[in-house]
Amino acid sequence: MTRTYSLPHIYDIAFDFRDVKGEVDFLLRVAEKQLGRPVKSAIELACGPAYHAREFARRGIVSDGLDRSPEMVAYTRELASKERLAMNVIEADMRSYRSEKKYDFAYILIASFAHLLTNQDILDNFNCVADLLNDGGVYVIVTAHPRDFWGVGERYAKTHWTMERDGTVVITDWGGENDRFDPLTEIDDVTVTFAVTENSETTMHKCPERLRRLSFQTFQALVKLSGRFEIASLLGDLDESVPLSNENESGRLVAVMGKIT
Repeated sequence: MTRTYSLPHIYDIAFDFRDVKGEVDFLLRVAEKQLGRPVKSAIELACGPAYHAREFARRGIVSDGLDRSPEMVAYTRELASKERLAMNVIEADMRSYRSEKKYDFAYILIASFAHLLTNQDILDNFNCVADLLNDGGVYVIVTAHPRDFWGVGERYAKTHWTMERDGTVVITDWGGENDRFDPLTEIDDVTVTFAVTENSETTMHKCPERLRRLSFQTFQALVKLSGRFEIASLLGDLDESVPLSNENESGRLVAVMGKIT
């Protein structure tokens, strides 16, 4: 069974549409506002090709990435090595990884937080991250706006897009006709399809994924239950001027959280 993250080169092309430098600028601003000082070290959870962790490293910040997929970790280590970046790419689970190395800042982006399928998974993640952070450390979670999960209003996240690099064209469809949602577990079983065209030949890759539709109220309750973090601010985009709301300009759920010491 092919999984999305077992195709790292294809994934890298498909998701290379973001303003990484601008997003890292944002992450640094909100983290440093909460810390009250410059960020000296950071770790990206579920990092994939580590677009952002590599940008942190380019800026001279101690920067590591963590991912469960051995294929993705091997690929990303090669990317970092080619750039001669002083960073570690760690193959580990973001619910259970522990290390004596500590960081000022941890972050998780896109929909990666939705891979935490149960309440216990999320609590384990909060414990994992808190144990990786220095006292007063910051955890920023960027995930889908709840309305994208529940089909209310205009959808913000893309479900179909095309990217191209060096003659390879990747068309991504996030979701298929046979997707299923379980209202008891709040888990979506979805199919991610990559149509990859190289040298005039197209190959289709259908990848099953499981994602949690986490309500905002449940998220807040789990943060409080964990006792490891407090929510410092809630934003609706990677922009400090956009609060979390039901307005169209609020397209994401961005939680800036401080570690409780």
